[in-house]
Amino acid sequence: MRLGLACLLAGAGTLALGQSASVQREEFLRTAQVITVAKDESTGRTSAWKVYLKDGQQASRAIFKYIHRPRPKLLASSYKYELAAYELNKLLGLDLVPPTVERAIDGKPGSLQCFCEKTITEAARRRQNLKPPDVTSLQNSFSEMGIFENLTNNPREDAGDILINISDWKVWRVDFSEAFAPDTVLLPDSPFPRCSKRLFTLLKGLPDDGIREQVHAYLNDEELEALLVRKRLILEKLDALILDKGEEAVLF
Repeated sequence: MRLGLACLLAGAGTLALGQSASVQREEFLRTAQVITVAKDESTGRTSAWKVYLKDGQQASRAIFKYIHRPRPKLLASSYKYELAAYELNKLLGLDLVPPTVERAIDGKPGSLQCFCEKTITEAARRRQNLKPPDVTSLQNSFSEMGIFENLTNNPREDAGDILINISDWKVWRVDFSEAFAPDTVLLPDSPFPRCSKRLFTLLKGLPDDGIREQVHAYLNDEELEALLVRKRLILEKLDALILDKGEEAVLF
């Protein structure tokens, strides 16, 4: 985990030596005092609240989701899918999903996620025609994001769910409240032409029980088993790409 994670997300605070930035951000989200809560009921089906937090050393904004309408209910949406996505992101060492914890705000249980400061959406980047200094690196980030979107079955309906800090071109993927539908096919609009050797090796060696243990508290059995099927489909596709194009062209 990069040392600058806390500053990137919150714009404040000092990192303790020997403790990862993500762990510190999780602890801050769990324990910091809630200063203000902005309840904008017009923000869509997930009704996200903007929360301002503060402890003795730092202050930060966060996004709180409390809707819990899990499958098999119609128009399924749940803060638990946000938590499952973050835990899966951690298991895979991807650093794509901002730190997210379970916490009650104003008596409602939900997911509380670090607000990504100083970022723009991918949609805005395209409109402004902003070019990264390393195009290949950004494309590789999007490719691994495609793998994660297929794992979580969370298609990018628009580029507004992709956030980029253009000071260092760190990429974040947000909004998983409707993810993990129990489909056993890959997403046509979330391609992954390449994959890092690290992630490919990890996916190959990661036992299904390891995934079950990480996310079983947030997904039902059908959602979980479909996730495992999609993992196998992703590996099959990557194997086919390597066979067709060669390892050098696919793995970075």
